[in-house]
Amino acid sequence: MTDQVLDILKLVLLALLYLFFARVLWAVWSEVRQPANARGAVDFAQQQPASAQPSAGPPPIAAGKRSAKAAKGRGGTPGRLVVLEPKERRGTTFAIGTEVGIGRDADNTVVITDDSYISGHHARVVLTDGNVVVHDLGSRNGTYLNGTHLSQPLTVHPGDRIQVGYTVLEAQ
Repeated sequence: MTDQVLDILKLVLLALLYLFFARVLWAVWSEVRQPANARGAVDFAQQQPASAQPSAGPPPIAAGKRSAKAAKGRGGTPGRLVVLEPKERRGTTFAIGTEVGIGRDADNTVVITDDSYISGHHARVVLTDGNVVVHDLGSRNGTYLNGTHLSQPLTVHPGDRIQVGYTVLEAQ
């Protein structure tokens, strides 16, 4: 082979290498600029056939004991849980009575049916001795308080965030 052919092959290889790096950077940038809660999120309600979807119905988060305007807590004790994520349900409030159950089953206070990472009875928020305590009920994917995985019941303070699956609740 002549020197000219080798030089051309070097330039082609260099151009392909630059294209490869550009593609990798584009893929990383696309993943980083996407919201964290949307990465890997799958909405199973949208994957059902059109005949299986109800034409009009309640949103996937329902509440048996839901309060339309639950009062904020006083004296350092939260009085309600407010949905922060997903955006479609932001602002939904649940009063913290003696016990708030969170899960997929209909007998929970906070029923989340469209999240496959939520167990039937996932977590429980209990008011005991003037303190609000969150318990993980042995769920497979865990319950998080301020980003920390719960391994034991912990006290919840106003402003703390409880995450179950893709749903984030703030104690107020």
